[in-house]
Amino acid sequence: MMKKRTLSLALCLALLPLTGCAAMLERGHETITTHVDYAVTEDESIVRTETYQGLVNAMLYFVNSHRMGGTIRLYNYTGDVEADLANARDEVMYEDARGAFSVRTLAYEATRVLTYYEVELRIAYSRTTLEVENIPEVTGLSGVRQELARMVDGQQDRATFLACYFSGDQELVRQLLYLACMNAPELAAHHDWNYWPMSISLYPETGTRRIIEIKLPQHIAERAEDESQYALELETAAAAALEAAPPAGDAYTVEELAAIVRGAHGGIDPYGSNDALAALTGEPVEARGALLAMEYLCQQCGIEVEYVAGDWLIVSTPEGYRHLLPQSLYRTEDGTEPEETAPSLPLYTDQELTEMGYEWPEALHPACEDYAGSARSAINSAELSEPPQPEE
Repeated sequence: MMKKRTLSLALCLALLPLTGCAAMLERGHETITTHVDYAVTEDESIVRTETYQGLVNAMLYFVNSHRMGGTIRLYNYTGDVEADLANARDEVMYEDARGAFSVRTLAYEATRVLTYYEVELRIAYSRTTLEVENIPEVTGLSGVRQELARMVDGQQDRATFLACYFSGDQELVRQLLYLACMNAPELAAHHDWNYWPMSISLYPETGTRRIIEIKLPQHIAERAEDESQYALELETAAAAALEAAPPAGDAYTVEELAAIVRGAHGGIDPYGSNDALAALTGEPVEARGALLAMEYLCQQCGIEVEYVAGDWLIVSTPEGYRHLLPQSLYRTEDGTEPEETAPSLPLYTDQELTEMGYEWPEALHPACEDYAGSARSAINSAELSEPPQPEE
């Protein structure tokens, strides 16, 4: 009888690794969804990985899902688990865009379980799930500019977006916001942006993939109704000015629009108004008011135009883009607008403006090149290089 009991016990012990130990090691049957360097099990709160990068991405999996915690199982892991966990946490919280933007704390506890390490995560957030899910994604400098233009045009007091392939700092975002405001001459309140207690934050501060958060004073959105009325009055004034001075050809030229602005405003006065409506209704204006009026007329007439941070415009002409300085919109000393001055509007290339001592962020604006002059130079060079033709 003792021999039979011993045999039964031995048989049970022999079968144990096939059942009990297997269950203890694998914690039951798992369905795996494999990603690049980590795998999500059937239980979405458990992730498996074998590498450091997989550890980082596993943490990001829980953060991007806005989970309050989860389990990471490290199999065949050869690195220093404690050191790698600390580095991975810092990478998620301070180098990843969504992590830096939304994670308040990320705590972990690692335990050795036979053939793997089990890491329990506890995550607290500073943003709601809705705030994170609604973040749009843009690409490059042009994408950032488009998002800022959308914010300004929509008269919103805040914007949050994820910028990829954008390495600019807070000062560049501030410059781009300024240009977005100045490229909307119909929004008068936005032109006093220098006096706004604005907030610009980047998460993280460096890198090429970051969340940009901008907060403006609440009164910007509150003044939307006033700005709508101003935009309507500006549209009416511009239509009247254009109707009073029809173009010589099928469409207005830059020279003709500049002549309209010079004849409309009541003179350049350092204490005058700085908005486009005042310039088109006969009031004394600062140089900025005349520039905004010119910009608005160009926009109404389908002429490409951009405001430059140094307070002048870049306009599109048949010869290419050209710089238009505010002096070109000043009236003559006696207050008249001679007809013969209209065709001789001074417009400048980049080289000409640089030689005059002007500086501007050239990367933010179209190049103003003398393509015709370059073509002429190329033709002349080609002619000089041609060998003489033999006489017949």
